[in-house]
Amino acid sequence: MLLLATTAACATGIRTGQAPEASPGSAQPKGNLVRDGYAGRFRVAATVLQNKEHGPQICLSVALSLPPQCGGPDVAGWSWDGLKHESAVSTTWGEYLITGTFDGHTFTLTEPPKVNDGQYSSPGPSPDFTSPCPAPAGGWRPVDPARATDDALQAVNARVNNDPDFAGLWIDQKVTSTVQTPRNDPTKLVLNVRFTKDLARHEADIRTIWGGALCVSKALHTLAELTSIQSALSDGSETSYSSIDIISGTVHIGVFLATQARQRELDSQYGPGLVILVGALEPID
Repeated sequence: MLLLATTAACATGIRTGQAPEASPGSAQPKGNLVRDGYAGRFRVAATVLQNKEHGPQICLSVALSLPPQCGGPDVAGWSWDGLKHESAVSTTWGEYLITGTFDGHTFTLTEPPKVNDGQYSSPGPSPDFTSPCPAPAGGWRPVDPARATDDALQAVNARVNNDPDFAGLWIDQKVTSTVQTPRNDPTKLVLNVRFTKDLARHEADIRTIWGGALCVSKALHTLAELTSIQSALSDGSETSYSSIDIISGTVHIGVFLATQARQRELDSQYGPGLVILVGALEPID
């Protein structure tokens, strides 16, 4: 059975996905960057929770206990009256789409909150799994079907993760209407592996193990470098999540409010586009 990495922060699992109709790396997260001097309204999909320790607060990360636990900016103008919610042990909470202004400390409602029915979600990474290599003559197919197996995939994964040039690994699945269970057939996928140098040598090494379709491509930064940046930026109290997108070779940092000023600082420190701020608050004016 193939390993399925469930988040972009997973360094050792095999990322899998159906390739969209787009160019490699073209799908970028909507960062919700707030322009300098912005004084308008924001929209956010989030949990609002109130307990005996604090009034209604916006929570982006919630401890899934009963009752749940979380904290964040206070919400001014909030009322639970007539609003669908849950309650337990002096705690009241729910998932909502809320609109208002934010002064850096308090979110002030400018219209009644709405129960979030899943039609709106906070921004986040949206990777494009398309193989960056041109398709070979005759299309993507195994060169040795006998070695296009789950065991071979896992062996490649173990081999490359120990290489200092390694930058990421994922699977591009060419799903068609005639393929009902593509994840169970390694002969119907393209294994993508990225390194920062010596591509020909790495491809030859992988070919001693893997007989399926293969795309070896170049990256600017190793996975170890991206992981180091992620670790350095995850210590901040304002960070709600962090992840690595091995396909685009970027680090994503989730924050409540993402400003252009902070993005410029990160671009100056790490290089333009390497670290991408993703704000929960969406400016709508």
